[in-house]
Amino acid sequence: MRSQNEESGVLVPSSGRQITRPISLEERIRAKDAFLAEELEDSTKRAYLDDLAAWRRYCDEHAATTYLVDDVTIVNYVEHLLNIGKALKTIQRRINGLRAAMDALGYPFTPETAKEARRALVVARKRIMKEPGTRGHGKAAAFTVPELRAMSSACPETLRGIRDRALVLLGFAIGARRSELANLYVSDVTEVAAGLEVHVRWSKVHEERWPKVPYGQHLETCPVRAWKAWLDAASLTEGPAFRSIDRHGNLGPSITPEGIGDAVTALAAQAGLGKRTAHGLRSGMATEGRRAKHDAVAIARQGGWSKHSREMLGYMQVIDEWEDNPLYGIGL
Repeated sequence: MRSQNEESGVLVPSSGRQITRPISLEERIRAKDAFLAEELEDSTKRAYLDDLAAWRRYCDEHAATTYLVDDVTIVNYVEHLLNIGKALKTIQRRINGLRAAMDALGYPFTPETAKEARRALVVARKRIMKEPGTRGHGKAAAFTVPELRAMSSACPETLRGIRDRALVLLGFAIGARRSELANLYVSDVTEVAAGLEVHVRWSKVHEERWPKVPYGQHLETCPVRAWKAWLDAASLTEGPAFRSIDRHGNLGPSITPEGIGDAVTALAAQAGLGKRTAHGLRSGMATEGRRAKHDAVAIARQGGWSKHSREMLGYMQVIDEWEDNPLYGIGL
């Protein structure tokens, strides 16, 4: 014989051994959804929520139904974003983010709605291209080596300054995203005779990589020496590689990707470079690597791009258009 505990759902045979009841289909679906939700990074989830909030505001103002995105309303929405002065990339992100958010919520675009959204984005692009001037802030400017030198020199010999120098130089050396630096652990960085071997375990595109960082030619921009100085100053032997530091100079347990971005932006301003973002470290490695005549394969391997990445080739094109300009040597 066996009895059942009604509240816990656990079967208890006469032997005393507990048998967990079968999990219902509904519970399995909820568990599946919760597990797969981790596929999206927190920053992506925040972006989707932001795009959904922008859509809701539009619906409230125009008496539209939030969870029924039809082919007429999506075109009206693109035109609305265009008319209020949004940059092309912002408009594209709003639509793509809305589509992803609706899909996650169980209200996917119909094929007709998706088709009309694509057509509306083409029209938006054409209109913006015909406008004088530019919308938005444009691409994040890549950091050059002279700018890295200026940023390094601007770092005071305090715990924060030593951290920021290491963060900027190592971030540049491995072409890191903010999130990759925030999720780097001390154990991921191995000192070898030639410099550092870095294990980027966590990436936005879910790909591991192992970039190598040799000693720099100049003390003020050497990422290896900067990293070792930071470990010594912070007495770090394990845990997150980079930590937050409060206004009293106390070391925190970790740092967020936003904290990484704030540190880079603040240091660039301190060095007199104006408003810059952390993405300039990643694009800077690609452009400066190309300037030094390294090929796309080596640059892609270091920064974790595919060798045919449009993003990476776009960074390198800035250099190629001058270095390999067809007007050189033709007698102009």
